[in-house]
Amino acid sequence: MYFMHTLDIPLIGLREDTYQRKMTLCKPKFRATNVGQPSRTRAMDLETVRRLNLARHLHELGAASLRSANDMHLFSAVNLLQDAVEAFLIAIADHLGAHIDQNTKFDKYFVAINEKIAPKELPFKSKLLRLNRIRVDSKHYGIQPARDECDRLSIAVREFFDEVSTAVLKASFSTVSAIDLLNDGETKTELLEAKKALEEGRLEDCAIGCRKALFLEVERHFDIYAYKDGKPVGILAGVSDAPYYACSKQYIDENVRDPTDFIVYNHSTLDQKLLTQGADNTAYWNVWRLTPEVYRTKDGKWVVKEEFGKLSKDVLNDKIDYIFAATLDVILSIHRTWQATKWADQGNYYIDLTQETVPVYEKADKGSKVTAHTPPGLTRLDTEYRIEGLNGDGPYWHVSHFGKEFHVWGFVHNDFVK
Repeated sequence: MYFMHTLDIPLIGLREDTYQRKMTLCKPKFRATNVGQPSRTRAMDLETVRRLNLARHLHELGAASLRSANDMHLFSAVNLLQDAVEAFLIAIADHLGAHIDQNTKFDKYFVAINEKIAPKELPFKSKLLRLNRIRVDSKHYGIQPARDECDRLSIAVREFFDEVSTAVLKASFSTVSAIDLLNDGETKTELLEAKKALEEGRLEDCAIGCRKALFLEVERHFDIYAYKDGKPVGILAGVSDAPYYACSKQYIDENVRDPTDFIVYNHSTLDQKLLTQGADNTAYWNVWRLTPEVYRTKDGKWVVKEEFGKLSKDVLNDKIDYIFAATLDVILSIHRTWQATKWADQGNYYIDLTQETVPVYEKADKGSKVTAHTPPGLTRLDTEYRIEGLNGDGPYWHVSHFGKEFHVWGFVHNDFVK
C-alpha cells in the first residue's frame, strides 16, 4: 500500500453537512509547523523606511549647523532638528496605525502613539516639546536659540531616535534603510556591501556591487553557459531565458569571447518581466549602461570586466548616488512583488512502486514515449499530483527523481503504484 492521509473536501453545490468526499493524497515527507507564538511586531513598509531616512538626514543637517561658529546657523539647526523629530514621529505613528492628520498638533503625536504602545510611553517628551517651543520662538519671533541648550537637545533627539527605533521598530536607527525590506540572501548581502562602499568613498566597489546585485536578481536568468558543450541540458541545469538561437554550442563557439558573453538578453522577455514585477525598466537599463559587466562562474567566482570608462572617478563622482538608488529601487520592486505573491502551502509527497524498472511516460498515456525506466533499487519516487489519463485509462502519477547519475521526470501508471 502507499502512504496516505485524507482531507475532507465538500463537493461543489452540495451542503457540507450532508455530503463530503474523501480525497486521498500521498503522505508528506514532512509537515511544516509554526513554532511559538506569531510576532506582534509589524514589518516596516517602504514609506516608514523613507521617513526614517528623512529624519536621519534632517538630524545630520541640524547637527552640522550646530557645529558652525556662526550663530545664525542656530536658527536653521533648531528648525532642522524639529523637522527631523516630526518626520520620525509620523513614521512611528504610521507604522503603529496611530491616527494623525495634517491638522494634528505636535504634542498630540505623543498622545496618539502612546495609545498604541500602552502601557509604555514615548521617552523624552518634555525635552522634545521644549525643542518645539524654541523652534516656534526662533521662526515666528526671531528669538535666537541658546547654543548650549541646542547642543543638549540635539543629543536628546538622537537618543530618542535610537531608543524608540529599537523598542518599537526592532531596528537600528543609524543603519535602517530600504535594504532592510529586501528578502535575505545574496542580493541583499551585495547591496549592503555596496552601501558600505559608498559610505566609505569606495566608488568603484559600490558600482561593481550594484551590478552584482542586478546579476543575481536578473542577469543570471539569461546565462547560456550550460549549452557550451552541446550536450542536452537537464532540468537541474535550469532553464535559460536567453533567446533560443543563443542556447547552442555553435552560437557559443562563434560569439562568446569572454565570460560576460555567456549572458545573452532576450529584451522583450526581460522588459516584460520587469513590467510585471513593478520595476522601472528605464532605471534598470540606465544602471546596466553605467556599471561594468560582471559574471559569476559555476563555482561561485565573480568575474568583473574592468571597463575603464565606467569606473572613471569623474564619472562615478557624478553618477554613483543615482546608480545605488536606482539599483535599490529596481530590486526592491522585484522583492516586494514576490512578497505580495500568494502561494499554496506545499508539502513533499512520494509514492512506493510495486516493482523495479517501471516505465516512465512522457504523457499521461501508455501509448506515449517512454522517457525512462526506473533503475534497479529505486522503488520510491517524488510526486506532485495524480490525474486521469488522456485516454481515460488512468489514473497516472506525475513523478520525479533527481539522483547523481539518473533523473526521472514524467508519468507513472497507477498499476505500478502500491
